[in-house]
Amino acid sequence: MHPKIDKIIRVTCCVIMSYLCFSVSVVAEVDVVRVAVFQGDGVGPSVDQLIESIQNSTNRVFTVKRISAEEIQSGKLSNVDVLIHPGGKGYSQAKALGPEGRSIVAEYVFNGGGLLSISHGTYLATNDYPWSLNLVDVKCWDNEHWQLGNGTVTLKLSPTAALLFGQKNTNRITMYFDQGPLLKRREMSDDSIPGYQSLAIYDSEIAENDASSGMMKGTSAIVRSRYGKGRVFCFAVHPELSNGLGNLTPIAVNWLAPVTDPFEIEKPEITQVVRRHVPQDSSGGIAVLVTRDGMPIHRKAYGFVNGQHLTSQSELRLASVTKQYTALCAVQLIEKGLLDPQEKVSSYLPDIKIPVQGRELLVQDLFWHTSGLPNFIESKEQISIAEFKKERGLSELNNETHAEWLETLPARRPAGQMYEYTNSGYVLLTRIIEVISGMKFHDYQQQNIFNVLELTNTTDSTRFNGSGNMRTTLLDYEKWDRALWDQDPRLLTPEGYKMLFTPGVLDNGEAVAYGKGWQVTIQDQYLVIAEHGGAGSGTIAARNWIRRHYDDNTTVAIFAQEHPQLNRNKRQALVRDIYNALHD
Repeated sequence: MHPKIDKIIRVTCCVIMSYLCFSVSVVAEVDVVRVAVFQGDGVGPSVDQLIESIQNSTNRVFTVKRISAEEIQSGKLSNVDVLIHPGGKGYSQAKALGPEGRSIVAEYVFNGGGLLSISHGTYLATNDYPWSLNLVDVKCWDNEHWQLGNGTVTLKLSPTAALLFGQKNTNRITMYFDQGPLLKRREMSDDSIPGYQSLAIYDSEIAENDASSGMMKGTSAIVRSRYGKGRVFCFAVHPELSNGLGNLTPIAVNWLAPVTDPFEIEKPEITQVVRRHVPQDSSGGIAVLVTRDGMPIHRKAYGFVNGQHLTSQSELRLASVTKQYTALCAVQLIEKGLLDPQEKVSSYLPDIKIPVQGRELLVQDLFWHTSGLPNFIESKEQISIAEFKKERGLSELNNETHAEWLETLPARRPAGQMYEYTNSGYVLLTRIIEVISGMKFHDYQQQNIFNVLELTNTTDSTRFNGSGNMRTTLLDYEKWDRALWDQDPRLLTPEGYKMLFTPGVLDNGEAVAYGKGWQVTIQDQYLVIAEHGGAGSGTIAARNWIRRHYDDNTTVAIFAQEHPQLNRNKRQALVRDIYNALHD
């Protein structure tokens, strides 16, 4: 096919895809989870509070109705996403369902439905009684003394549960207990019934009515499992009666409910690789994009972030991937003759007197991380920033006051002598862009990148830019990736794109494996790989890696959150394995 014709076809496809994305996204935003709460014998009085906690949730749109045993037996579960068996008496609920109803519920879950059980409803979900649904292989410990009493108990959350429930600062919560089960693994498991993932254990106990002390503590209070194509979530306690924790119920319902991502494109071999590195029920979420020649061959999100299903439309924190966009903005000014990378920084910021060692600081040093500047993100610098803000009466730094803060610290080493990654160099670069353009940096980006590429869900800080505050979606990053592969002339000339991926040079002539916003690998004078990571601090921060392979024009991009275990080496290994899966 003639290259021009091929290009026309690809552009046309992109336009059609963009239109479809806009059209379908309206439907995805009003995705409704249909919840049915069992009604009948054995349902306790807290059911009204349970329903209210779901209806008041802002996490997702829920419709809640009550459903009787007769309706379940007549097939009404076909219009339900999540069935809830509330607290009360599990045996009475099981008796009301009858053998036929229990079989229907089990089949419903097996075929993809979700089941949430609360307190005594959890007895029903187990395989510990003749009348149980046999959905989870778990023993209800010390059944002889099931009347343990009621009151508040302390639960210790697993790291996965703390993230799922939004408990960022503690792994202990206080919940209301009313003679619910003590869940424990069996000495001999039933291989025909799935086991469970323990999300919380009792860290205190209630032992009334002749119950032995020491039996409760350490057993599980919250578990979840998968049964066939469906899911099961069990609270042995009452979230709806626990002070300030009613939101745990809709979070559990959201986990149980299916999610539709109309933009998902999946290559099963890539999903297999992702799941080897990030197991299905591990904490957090990860979004994966793989393109060839700018066109998607895999676009899929996995897991949860902030208790919400991750999709290709979910907001993703870019962290240092942000530098790609900063660099392109600067190159635009270079192409317009407004910015000279070999000029002194002081030429553009004459009022800023940044201490130097040796020669003057050049703009190119900011691109290449050869500036010798401090790095605002490091602990020593954070102490200095706190003192600077206190002296100036500032609550936060912005691009301008960050430059003024740099005046107060000595350079770490002479500019141009060695590569040393520093976020402050890119923040200083954004300040130069602001001075040259006469615009706030986020406004410059909006006008010259976001609006041009129709990145409708991409944002940056309105205060502090350049190094790591951008957010985007998988769909928007795909547009950005396509613009780079196509060398979209609306952003840069071909020579401008070449600048982004041309390695830097130290003053002694030694090459630096970093261009402008990208780490680069050169072999035999040809660009082979351009890549960049992005990682914030803390357990909920971004863990990203982007790699572009120039031998076959393939991009592999991963964006993870709430996955603190994904260090730099593990992210690189995941990206490598995804790429290799395309060629096996």
